[in-house]
Amino acid sequence: MEAKQVAIVLLAAGNARRFGSDKLMADLGGAPLGICAGRTLAGVDAAAHFAVCQPKADISPHYADLGYRIVDNPRAAVGLSASLHLAVDAAAKTQAQALLIALADMPFIAASHIHALIAACDGDIMASLDGNQAMPPAIFPRATWPLLLATQGDAGARQILARARSLAAPAGSLRDIDTQDDLAASKSRPFGLDPMI
Repeated sequence: MEAKQVAIVLLAAGNARRFGSDKLMADLGGAPLGICAGRTLAGVDAAAHFAVCQPKADISPHYADLGYRIVDNPRAAVGLSASLHLAVDAAAKTQAQALLIALADMPFIAASHIHALIAACDGDIMASLDGNQAMPPAIFPRATWPLLLATQGDAGARQILARARSLAAPAGSLRDIDTQDDLAASKSRPFGLDPMI
């Protein structure tokens, strides 16, 4: 598949309860943490770029500046499924033949891996592999979008990805930031950053 056939959606509406403050606005390398993945994905020449955010989120203008269309999620408390449903709704309004889902709290995703995921998508769901677990970023062909619409609660697409094909990502690039300790560790010991980012 080609990038121009893919709608990219960055999920950025989480409540960051474990972090204790607005995680996506926390400083990482002189920029908001949530912008790191946003910049990487904005560099992909996709059919569309969407960011699912809580209404009036401080991070939203930053994504808009990168060219993302902002999708407000007023039901973020429902869990990740609410954002997935909005992602599908947004992508369905485009001509995209696949939907690439990424998480805003994964600042080290590699541009080379995103391009590899897209190229590997030939009709099957493709997940990223950290060596043990299938996870986002993941790409869902249009025929599989009803599976995303059927998700409930905060588990997201975990069960779907467990059965998906997977592609190994560069070491450390799938690390997410859930706590203040995660952020501190990321600043003091950089994780396998891809030089293409």
